[in-house]
Amino acid sequence: MIITIATGPWLPIPTLQGGAHHRLWQGLAEEFAAAGHQVTILCRAYPGQPPTETINGVRYIRRGGFSQSPNIWLDLLKDLAYALQTFPTLPSADILVINDFWLPVFAPLRSQVGKIVISVGRFPKGQYSLYHRADRFIVLSKSIWQGIAQQYPAAIPRMRLIPNPVDTRVFSPPTQNRTDSGEKIILYVGRIHPEKGIHLLIDGFSILSQQISQVKLRIIGPSKGSQGGGGDNYLNKLKLQAKELNVEFLEPIFEPTKLVEVYRQADVFCYPSLAEKGEAFPIAPLEAMATGLVPIVSYLSCFQDYIKNEETGFYFEHRSPDAANNLATVMSSVILNHQTRHQISIETSQKAAEYSYQRIAQLYLDDFEYLISNQALNNETKLNSLMER
Repeated sequence: MIITIATGPWLPIPTLQGGAHHRLWQGLAEEFAAAGHQVTILCRAYPGQPPTETINGVRYIRRGGFSQSPNIWLDLLKDLAYALQTFPTLPSADILVINDFWLPVFAPLRSQVGKIVISVGRFPKGQYSLYHRADRFIVLSKSIWQGIAQQYPAAIPRMRLIPNPVDTRVFSPPTQNRTDSGEKIILYVGRIHPEKGIHLLIDGFSILSQQISQVKLRIIGPSKGSQGGGGDNYLNKLKLQAKELNVEFLEPIFEPTKLVEVYRQADVFCYPSLAEKGEAFPIAPLEAMATGLVPIVSYLSCFQDYIKNEETGFYFEHRSPDAANNLATVMSSVILNHQTRHQISIETSQKAAEYSYQRIAQLYLDDFEYLISNQALNNETKLNSLMER
């Protein structure tokens, strides 16, 4: 097959500024190429990256692009400009995968691009009727499926549920078991943004610190607006909130082989997202699980596809007026019960192994083959009908 992947105007690939969705599509593209398919990624131009190059069998074409801003309306205008610039240059292919807002609207104007597959990376916000000519909607979780089905029922026959992958060749448990002695590290990895609930995490950690003295909270991720963060103001508020606490803020780490070491140093992973309509299938908790970390997450439906309470992780009631106390109680229980934590750690890494790049890439390839063969069958039916006339 000839497969094109269009990743939108915001972040470069290979990833230099973050973007879990971009990183996973780079990994999937390399799996497609390793299986013998011709793969091209269309991505933004970025200083230090050549206009075209081939890496691990995947061809990269870099044109245009913008820095993301905190203003969604300005970003929609930027994205529209990028889509209008990009769609006339879309190459001939069998499959076109799109992770972008406006490009799926214009891509069908070029019939040679192949079957149009939209990768749904965020909760729908009423826009899917614009994509009535798309051939497939790949949704990452049941909650996203339900959101699209409710907003645009015509998409239901064209939807397929394929979760995000995790690179289990990189993200794996440490060779030595985590000990029950010494300081316990609670880790957050992700965007430093209000919707991620980091302020709530610090509140909960403040309560926990009064109960358990040997605990540290480590927060890692991008805060710049151009990288999807909440900006300097939010970061400074968090630092002020954590001033008297054992909280460590670290710069974002985008290199997976370095990031895995951060996971392996921690004892518990906490992802307290408050984004009721923003999360699709977060990568960070899955990466943490692959390294054997026990995740603590908010009660968002997107987590329920792969985190089962007290089996492969724990939930806290983020909607409660007493959410910080609730979170502190869960963190305390997980930290103090080493045996339970160790047993669930084994379960989490086994569960994450089900989401390997090889397995998820094959799900995509099987569906691509189905789309192409179904098109061939339709064409043959049409031809026979014309000949009978």
